[in-house]
Amino acid sequence: MSTVSDNKRIARNSVFLYIRMFFVMCVAFYVSRVVLKALGVVDYGIYNVVGGLSTALVFFSSSLTGTTQRFLNFELGRNSLEKARKIFNISLMIFSAIAVVVLIAGATFGVWFVKTQLNLPEAQRPAAVTVLYATLITLASTFVFSVYESVLIARENMKLYAYLGIIDALLKLGVAFLIMHVPDRLVVYAWLMAGVQILPKLIMALYCRRRYEEVRHRRVWDKKLIKEFMGFSGWYVYGSSVWMVNEQGINIILNIFFGAVINAARGVAGQVNNAISNFSNNFFMAVRPQIVKRYAAGEEKELESLVFSSTRLTWYLFWIFILPICLRVNYILDLWLVDVPEWSATFVCWTLVYSMVNSLSNPMWTAMSATGHLRKSVLIGSNLFLLAFPLSWLALYAGMAAWVVYPLLCLGRLAFLVNTIRNFEPFSQITLRTYCLRVMVPILRVTAVTTAVSFLIDLAIPANFVGLLIFSILSGLTTLAAIYFTGISAEEKKYADRLLCKLHLKQTTN
Repeated sequence: MSTVSDNKRIARNSVFLYIRMFFVMCVAFYVSRVVLKALGVVDYGIYNVVGGLSTALVFFSSSLTGTTQRFLNFELGRNSLEKARKIFNISLMIFSAIAVVVLIAGATFGVWFVKTQLNLPEAQRPAAVTVLYATLITLASTFVFSVYESVLIARENMKLYAYLGIIDALLKLGVAFLIMHVPDRLVVYAWLMAGVQILPKLIMALYCRRRYEEVRHRRVWDKKLIKEFMGFSGWYVYGSSVWMVNEQGINIILNIFFGAVINAARGVAGQVNNAISNFSNNFFMAVRPQIVKRYAAGEEKELESLVFSSTRLTWYLFWIFILPICLRVNYILDLWLVDVPEWSATFVCWTLVYSMVNSLSNPMWTAMSATGHLRKSVLIGSNLFLLAFPLSWLALYAGMAAWVVYPLLCLGRLAFLVNTIRNFEPFSQITLRTYCLRVMVPILRVTAVTTAVSFLIDLAIPANFVGLLIFSILSGLTTLAAIYFTGISAEEKKYADRLLCKLHLKQTTN
């Protein structure tokens, strides 16, 4: 396997994903503003909490998608096309069965929960039930079509993935304008969003059927492979279940203690977080298949280097944008939204910090999943993370502020990360000590230096639009300088120097 060609593929795929991300981010921020104005704070909060109940099960879909990607990447790394075809068909059969079960469970238990347990205005409960039905249909389609998404990512076709993201963003923009002119806006918005999310997935499925040889529908009943797939996915599902309990369970207890307004604030924070996290997630999406393929090829040194560098770069990509946002969050929210829900500024900052902490575990977890030995890692790590939910409930019951849930979630993810590293040690040269020295120390150094310098810059620049632009540029340049001098390895610095030299030569030639 050529490391140079793999790195070029990662870079090329990252470019496609960043083009997609930039367009989607711009549209998402504008759409959020329009939708919040059209629905109002209460209906916006209802859509987020009720939609969250059903979309919580997307974590199950993500876990099974992760299983399919792992198996496909592994077999494609070994050039075993026939086995990849079997994996696709087994995944499609299992996903379709789960989609049916989810529809039945959501239409019974889910409806009961929305009608009787959530803290909602009585007049809006029928609309909330309709929102649940619309999101359940979206969820069922997500289960089925996620098999095709696994194929697309395993094949590293980020170009089509980028195009589909742009189509999705344009459709959502159209929905945002349309609901400004219709009655019963919450119900109409829910159904239109369901259609918007299904259409790109359908296009993706049709493309994969025509483009890739492993996407050939046929009956497959390989008991050994099904057992292996289900055993592996079982631990993935358990880990995702813990994630679901923490993410959506905490969303529910916040609703119970504080009402729908707090869910609107969390929804605003989620929109900001989704836009910013796309910067790092897009990079890691391009890296993830290579981690599995390098493990499958037995390239231990290259695997270690890729895990460490991707973890640090993921954090840095987050930090470049998060630092100026957190220091000027109140001005940004006032500029962005017409009516800013209470608690939004605090939730935005804590949500972004939590996402950064969570991003640390992604490369290590991908490497751990490549081994196929998940039992010990999931049982201990996920149960440590699960403690965040009861501790959050106890903290809120004791009268603490709503933001307290985020430090507890961050501690849970750090415990999960340490456990993952410990369990991966027998399969590689990576140890907790080397991880701390080569990942955590550079990260903490860059974070501390840039926070101190950016805080001083913030004091000297006025809080207006021009000041925001100047501050963001200066903060970004400070972060880039800190990364170059203190946050990357000598080998990565040489690569950066070569890249800068090439760019300089191109400019002088032109």
